[in-house]
Formats: sequence, C-alpha cells, structure tokens
Amino acid sequence: MAAYLIVALTSLLAYLFAVKRLGRRPSDLPGALARIADAVGTGLVFALVNLAAAGGLVLGLRALTGRFVSLYPLDDGVWLVVSMLQGWLWRLWRDSRSSQVAS
Repeated sequence: MAAYLIVALTSLLAYLFAVKRLGRRPSDLPGALARIADAVGTGLVFALVNLAAAGGLVLGLRALTGRFVSLYPLDDGVWLVVSMLQGWLWRLWRDSRSSQVAS
C-alpha cells in the first residue's frame, strides 16, 4: 500500500513542478497519457510475440531432438522488461521517422 502512496505523491509533485516551474499546460496531460498507453501497448505486443516465438522454439526443439527442453525460462520477468524496452524503442524510432517526414 505504501508503494501506491509514494507513486501518487511523486506523480503529484511531478505534475505541480511541470505546471508551476516548467510552464506545461494541464490540458496536454491527456495526450501524454494516450502516447504512453500506445507505447505500453506496443511493448505488450512485443512481449506476446517474443514469448510465442520462444515457446515455439522450445516446442520445436523438443519435437526435433526428442529431448526435454524446459519452458520454465519463459517464466522470467526479464522477458517483460526487455520486451517493453524493445517496444518503446521501436515506438521512438517510428515516431522520429514520422517527425522527420513532417518537417
């Protein structure tokens, strides 16, 4: 429960700092939330594709070699972290391309 309170407090402080010190408009916040939701969705798509590909590889190795290959390494949380970073990088790359085309 304390973690949620800390996140809420730091979010409030970041909001106040951005509005008061950096001159950001509160009306820009929904657009930023939409962009982060888009980036998270892209990361989740990469996570699903990565896990499906890894699972297919494991099952393929089992079928080809006749030996047991464990699916347990796919249970590691690092898959999600790396996939989210992969998705966010892809989004930044795609967005930088579209801003270059627009200018």
